[in-house]
Amino acid sequence: MIPDIEVLTARAASILSSIPAGLDLGEATAGLYGIGFLGRWALPRLRESGVNLVACYDANPALHGTSVESVPVHPASKLKNAPPDFVFISARHAIKPVAAKLSDLGIGHVSYDAWYVARNFAAFRRIHDETLIDDRSKVVLRAAVMAMLTSDDRYCAAVFEKDQYFCLPPFCGTHDESYVDAGAFAGDSVERFIWAHNGLFSHIYAFEPGPRQFAALKARTNRLIDEWALDPASVTLVNAGLGETGGTVSAKSDHGQLTSFTIRNDTAAGPMVDVVNVDSILQGKRISLLKADVEGMEMALLKGARIAIQSDKPKIAICVYHYPADIPEITNYLAALVPDYRFAMRHHSPHLLETVLYAWTD
Repeated sequence: MIPDIEVLTARAASILSSIPAGLDLGEATAGLYGIGFLGRWALPRLRESGVNLVACYDANPALHGTSVESVPVHPASKLKNAPPDFVFISARHAIKPVAAKLSDLGIGHVSYDAWYVARNFAAFRRIHDETLIDDRSKVVLRAAVMAMLTSDDRYCAAVFEKDQYFCLPPFCGTHDESYVDAGAFAGDSVERFIWAHNGLFSHIYAFEPGPRQFAALKARTNRLIDEWALDPASVTLVNAGLGETGGTVSAKSDHGQLTSFTIRNDTAAGPMVDVVNVDSILQGKRISLLKADVEGMEMALLKGARIAIQSDKPKIAICVYHYPADIPEITNYLAALVPDYRFAMRHHSPHLLETVLYAWTD
């Protein structure tokens, strides 16, 4: 079911040809549908690319009449009377119904994911052709890219695998790991780490900024210490997020789910949480395995762990699905830090979620 790379190349070219001429020169007006997690990330990048963004649209009534970076936010009903020339759809959960509505109104449109991938397709192809070490990884990459180009989750479902973070041989079964769990949530990945390594490890550092999530992490860890007869001193829990530098920022879940607790530079977004960086916490202590799912803060986390990554060359299992730029940007950043890293990719959800990049040295 997963097409070869030439089919994806043609699909990307077709998407680019459907974009109005001069859109990236500001010669046509554009709107952005969806001001959630991805939309707020996409907005400044659309502007930087030259797009004349005149309006945003969102189904959330609480946003109507507000503005994001000086761009007004309207209800979708306003598209009938004063539509822009073209609309980018960043609401991943609703691309198909929104696209159908725009088609009925005769408004040209594309998903932001598809636009980004099509414009930067050469970067994805280099990862496919030159970086990933096994055929399965190449299939997974093509599936994720095709899902972004088409908004069709069936490509993700076709490559779904279990055992996220610990599915590859280098990532399980060793006995002396110093494990950093970035985005530990309620301790599910801490528990899976312990099972994957038979309860034998050097140290666990688990980071979680959300107060309710951290309370659950603490309770679960206490249970695991009892059940596995672990040394309590071998587990360090930190109630903070991980970024490039330290500080205090706001956080919010756009979907109301604790699993999507997103750190923002917006003091009105939600409760304030602490952010630290890996290098300042470890202060030279060894790290051998880093797992990261930090809701879009992955690049910032890696920059804040640069010293540890370059000195220890830890195995890394990091999510690369939050933003369409994640796959090329994170892969290339890690390859520059540690040129002898080997890279694989697996997908652990039937949807456009839980794509994980695995990096290790022989």
